[in-house]
Amino acid sequence: MRRLAASFATVLVSLLLCSTPALAQNPPSAVPADAPYKNMALPVEKRVADLLSRMTLEEKVTMLSGSGWMESAAIPRLGIPAIKMADGPMGVRSWAGSSAITNSASNPVKVLSTSFPAGIGMAATWDTELVQREGKAIGQEVKALGRDMILGPTVNINRVPLWGRNFEGYGEDPYLAGQLGVAYIRGVQGEGVIPSVKHFAVNNEEFERHRIDVKIDERTLHEIYLPAFKAVVQQADVWTVMSAYNKVNGVHCAENAYLLTEVLKKEFGFKGFVISDWGSTYSTTPTVNAGMDLEMPGGPPMKPWLERPATQAAGNSDGWLVPEKVLAEVKAGNISEATVDDNVGRILRVIFLSGIFEFSHTALGDVDTEAQQALAREAATEGIVLLKNSGALLPLDAAKVKTIAVIGPNAATARTGGGGSSLVRPKYAITPLDGIRKRAGSAIQVSTAIGVAMEGEDPAQDTPEARAKALQEAVDAASKADVAVVVVGRYFKNEGEGFDVKTMDLPAGQDELIAAVEKANPHTIVVLNTGNPVTMTKWIDATPALLDMWYGGQEGGNAIASILFGDASPSGKLPVSMPKRFEDSPAAKNYPGENLAVNYAEGIYVGYRYYDTRDVEPQFPFGFGMSYTTFEYSGLRVKPEKFSGEQTLEVSLQVKNTGKRSGAEVVELYVHDGHSKIDRPIHELKGFSRVELKPGETKTVTMKLDRSAFSYWSPESRRWVAEPGTFEIQVGASSRDIRLRAPVELSR
Repeated sequence: MRRLAASFATVLVSLLLCSTPALAQNPPSAVPADAPYKNMALPVEKRVADLLSRMTLEEKVTMLSGSGWMESAAIPRLGIPAIKMADGPMGVRSWAGSSAITNSASNPVKVLSTSFPAGIGMAATWDTELVQREGKAIGQEVKALGRDMILGPTVNINRVPLWGRNFEGYGEDPYLAGQLGVAYIRGVQGEGVIPSVKHFAVNNEEFERHRIDVKIDERTLHEIYLPAFKAVVQQADVWTVMSAYNKVNGVHCAENAYLLTEVLKKEFGFKGFVISDWGSTYSTTPTVNAGMDLEMPGGPPMKPWLERPATQAAGNSDGWLVPEKVLAEVKAGNISEATVDDNVGRILRVIFLSGIFEFSHTALGDVDTEAQQALAREAATEGIVLLKNSGALLPLDAAKVKTIAVIGPNAATARTGGGGSSLVRPKYAITPLDGIRKRAGSAIQVSTAIGVAMEGEDPAQDTPEARAKALQEAVDAASKADVAVVVVGRYFKNEGEGFDVKTMDLPAGQDELIAAVEKANPHTIVVLNTGNPVTMTKWIDATPALLDMWYGGQEGGNAIASILFGDASPSGKLPVSMPKRFEDSPAAKNYPGENLAVNYAEGIYVGYRYYDTRDVEPQFPFGFGMSYTTFEYSGLRVKPEKFSGEQTLEVSLQVKNTGKRSGAEVVELYVHDGHSKIDRPIHELKGFSRVELKPGETKTVTMKLDRSAFSYWSPESRRWVAEPGTFEIQVGASSRDIRLRAPVELSR
């Protein structure tokens, strides 16, 4: 099927070049077998320059738009291959069409691959080495399925708790998101697979995402919403960046020259190519001149998709960079050939760097191997956050617990991820009930009850009678068990791409279910299975134990069982603050916006920067997470104690496991600036390190800081500024649990 599709695309391009009057050309000269661009030993830049010199203008403009739903255009005469793409970032999805097609039962190209935890779950690990291994495994699966490119990772910031795609990203902090994005990209690119970091930029709500205009000041843009993209460009040399759907300060991202050229390509030094999100272009000349290199989708699937009422209602637009339109603008003098050369050269650079020019990926490899399954389980386990554990209810003692009731709408159904283009279809998925039953074995009796149906999933179960019956069954099961485990949350149809979550509250009936079960059984463990913060005020005070498993991918059920029974000690930390209520969110007053515009009036005060600085108490703070053991911090040292901006600062301390179990601690480093001339948050995350320790073991943790850790974006000078003076290094277990402090002086 893929060979037929590739052949069709090749024939289509050939016909276009030969038969379309606007693109008619004289036959180009033959390419010698020893042409420099074919020599892998030459520097990439020389290969690109040589190949560009041999391309006709018609061939160049052909490369600026896709040849299919998930393929770029090939130029067979010169051996330039199409880039074959697949959606991500939590695994490899079908490339047959839009989410409406790939998520349907009639999907013509069914792809089953490893479903890794959602991005927010990976972020909760704070483990860059693990995220890099995840990226490597996904890259291997991309190749094994005969594809070249994965659309991920997502590094957009969690600005508001209701964003439908918060589960895809890495949380609220730009430093954390950037470092995890760097790790993912290094893993993927290390396999010769092309990642596409997304969505550039300021894509933080799904409400009217094609039409919404984000009004944002330059400082907020640079300090909160751009650093993760800057990190993946400058630290990982990411090969592609995907533009966002929304407008920024009046201009769509796909034709925003300030973002794409001035910031991304000039300020950050990005050398790869920019790809549009699917159906996000609205012009020809402004889009090409702004720095858009590849418009997607294209070819035969584009027109029928654009004609769909749902596509039009959403605000998608496409087909502006097709060859005949670009060529006409070039010949009219509105687009220079030098600009086209830059666009195409960037695509060629990535084709050479990735190795797909010489080595095509064929669908001959293994997918969802035992090693990949083990990695998915390890990741799901590491990302689980223990939020409460009164009376040391956890871990469960298998010698004492004889009956467990596993209750809730997410107990017997595997909710692997949120909805939309990131939802992976795995070969199998372990539910929490299955994982607990398997771990409990024959010695422990495990019962189950749904308690309440997932809101909107089955209308027959949403009636008052059905709800009352289900709730009573859950109460009965809980009252007869030694321990009750209530698994609540959302699923892909009420949390996903294309729509925001309606409310921070759990779906209908789930709060009541938790309260009823807790009343029936004082040994109740609540497990959150969702990608966003939820309101907990109705039941949290009576809850003995609380875990957040996020969307744990295909191994989520086994992972939660490992944590419940103590086979693994919880080590996850929150990558996002958990507010007590939506109104406490700093963005609540400026969401979703008015008249298709949203004002980011909270500025740089996003997440813990707001809660900690303004002293607003969250339900659980950023960076928080408990363990089955305890850790002691000591011996904080900063070298040198006085340094210039050109020097690297070394921060070290000792961490000791003072408990009786092995465990892992995430050490968080914050910087406080008490002398700035400009308003700054009380502290900002600038380093972190995950350390594994046996009982009684002590290890030295070392982190390094440079001038950027002390800098802010100056609106006046439009550059990063670090003011000389005394800063405070803060080291702790969360943004509100600072254990050690030390001064450091920046001399210049």
